[in-house]
Amino acid sequence: MKLSEIASILGGVSHITKDFAITGVSPISSQKPNTLVFVGENHKGAMFSEDVAYVSDFDIEAPNYIKVSDLKYAMALILDTLYKEDAPKGISNNAILEDGVNVGKDVYIGPFCYIGKNVSIGDNVLIYPFTYIGDNTIIGDNTILYNGVHIYKNTVIGKNVIIHSGAVIGADGFGYAISKEGIKKLKHIGNVIIEDDVEIGANTTIDRALLDSTKIGRSTKIDNLVMVGHNCQIGQNCFLAGQVGLSGSVNIGDNSILAGQVGVADHVNIGLNVKIAAKSGIAYDLPSNNTYGANLPAIEWTKWKRVYASLLKLPDAIKKLNKS
Repeated sequence: MKLSEIASILGGVSHITKDFAITGVSPISSQKPNTLVFVGENHKGAMFSEDVAYVSDFDIEAPNYIKVSDLKYAMALILDTLYKEDAPKGISNNAILEDGVNVGKDVYIGPFCYIGKNVSIGDNVLIYPFTYIGDNTIIGDNTILYNGVHIYKNTVIGKNVIIHSGAVIGADGFGYAISKEGIKKLKHIGNVIIEDDVEIGANTTIDRALLDSTKIGRSTKIDNLVMVGHNCQIGQNCFLAGQVGLSGSVNIGDNSILAGQVGVADHVNIGLNVKIAAKSGIAYDLPSNNTYGANLPAIEWTKWKRVYASLLKLPDAIKKLNKS
């Protein structure tokens, strides 16, 4: 693809002295001829080459570059354009499809997949090898289930969803009745609903609801190794980073962001447009349109030991202060 064609896709302002073929994308630290390099604010002062084209959101001293308003979005467009992959198609002879399965057009079901009874699979769905799909599950058009995904029965998955390897959707929630007779498991008869355009990372688990539905809202993005407990309701356009843990019945409003290792207690309500800093523990409801955090960033070790020693002395110091 010619550089001029790339410029047409990206829009923006083009500064092109030589219209040459672009064969791929390379990082600024190891630039390769005939590739596209993205230049961010942290790359100011970089060396530029005549046989490399650049994309930036500010003016640079390069022979060939395209100035755009949103650098990351431009990168997303170009990666999709230059690195298209041919989707596999067909149903493997080693896959098992039970009675009543409805398969749409141009579907791929890889070897050693199991598709339960009365499952509905939309058009252009890709189901990679060793995936399990339980009875009565619905999967919308253009959805991708990578190797080794496990979908329990009665799950509803929308269109354009991506679920990465090792994810488990619809396992029983962590619910038990404790009495003098002992511990009795609560049978979970609900399900999980995943709306359109959601992405779920590798080895993430989303538990089925006790009686109703655990729900993931449209366009929400969930990282690897995230735990979503039973009955949770996550809104639209949310981001949950790695190792976030949601206890049961947590409600999260639209457009909220939970950074890595945030933990949320059961039945907590988080409002709209909320941002929570990494490693924060959330025990109470959080109102909308605010940023919250209660983490402990690392400091130099000997300094931390002095801080901790001072903390141990704080109660006695306060007592003395109150008496004075």
